Amino acid sequence: MDTSTFTHFCRAGHEEVLERLAPQGLILIPDTVNAEVEDGREAGYDIPALATLSWVEIGVLTEDESMTQLYIKVDMPSGKSDRPGKNLGECAVLACAQHREMIAVIDDGDAREQARARNLKFITTMRIIAEAHRRLDDVDAEHLYEALIATGMRLPKTDSFVGWAYAIGWLPGD
Repeated sequence: MDTSTFTHFCRAGHEEVLERLAPQGLILIPDTVNAEVEDGREAGYDIPALATLSWVEIGVLTEDESMTQLYIKVDMPSGKSDRPGKNLGECAVLACAQHREMIAVIDDGDAREQARARNLKFITTMRIIAEAHRRLDDVDAEHLYEALIATGMRLPKTDSFVGWAYAIGWLPGD
């Protein structure tokens, strides 16, 4: 899972949704992403330390995964003013997904393009909200969507999340 999804769910007070939807009850956070999460904690965001969460595993990239991370980074668009570490978290998530045959959780458009180019499975925050609506009876998708927007998370704008999710086929019709 990439930084933005994890941190915004935590900041919105809904990290339990991630835990409850996690395959086998476990989410893998690459060490590169953990460093970004720690940067957010140091900046004062209300985010728990990953090491304290029993349902989160911090993944140290293998040598092969590190090489794949760099190959993906090279293929990611960048500008002259971009910092050297830009997109390293997304690249680590994709490298783990490739080598460990996992589903990447990414929102960044360039990262989604890299996932498609490499035939990697991925989901977005919007899909997680739809899955929460579909599978967790006590989760209000509209409230969850609005809570994430309130943290400053950049998500597609919609007047009704549930209506939008039905319209694109993520929620089954009655």
